[in-house]
Amino acid sequence: MLAVAFAGATGAQTAPKVTRIDPPKSVLFVGNSYMYYNNSLHNHVVRLAREADKANAANYFFRSMTLSGAYLHEHEGTLPGIINSRKWDVIVLQGQSREPMESDTASADRFKSTAQNLDKIIRDTGAKTVFYMTWAYQDKPEMTAPLAEGYVKTANALGALVVPAGLAYERALKERPSLVLHHTDKQHPSLAGTYLVACTFFAALYNKSPQGLSFPDGLDRDTAAFLQGVAWTTANTFYGRITVEKRSRWSPRIKQGQSSQSENESKRDQGDLFYGMLALMCF
Repeated sequence: MLAVAFAGATGAQTAPKVTRIDPPKSVLFVGNSYMYYNNSLHNHVVRLAREADKANAANYFFRSMTLSGAYLHEHEGTLPGIINSRKWDVIVLQGQSREPMESDTASADRFKSTAQNLDKIIRDTGAKTVFYMTWAYQDKPEMTAPLAEGYVKTANALGALVVPAGLAYERALKERPSLVLHHTDKQHPSLAGTYLVACTFFAALYNKSPQGLSFPDGLDRDTAAFLQGVAWTTANTFYGRITVEKRSRWSPRIKQGQSSQSENESKRDQGDLFYGMLALMCF
């Protein structure tokens, strides 16, 4: 299902050419601190996937490879070896927080070139490339449109899926301006921001609603339900999918006993390839 453009609060944007992929069971997330804040995005996404597919929960294998403050090209030396280390269904690529924006031509061109190089390596292994569209800084909402445009154009050129996390941020903050989705540095995600992104990834990768699934300690039931609904609506709007919104009828399940803060969950999902992390300076 293709469209010429999608409309959001920031106006018309280039529409994605790829609107769905085969549901993945092995996923590698590649990026920077926008991924590893709040016990790492991949842990939140795989938790949702396992809960939604309990019969096959043991078959889901998610990992992340992150470098503090990294631009996409900084992964070129290490990533090929990781990609070839096992069979992956999907490799998620994320750039630096402003990197795909065409206002900086040199940075945007380098991002596109690197994405093309990595996409070839990924495809040669039989995996699919997915792009992680990030969000605007808290005090610079005007970043949303150029970030979205940069990611969508890059993904379209490569025939890859892009996950509209940045547009989910925009929608959530438009509907609830008081919602805190950013860390105090106004750039990194709060726990609510990470969970919103995780729900958006779940909706994008599996074409299923995250509504009614569990949520981590640190979020209240109402906020979690709101974020789940925003993620589902954003994905369906972005991809041009036809759906009936049922946000008001859904309520998330009781908080997970193994939340993002849980020692057992943390031990089980360790295996992330974190290197060079500088806690509050990585974006």
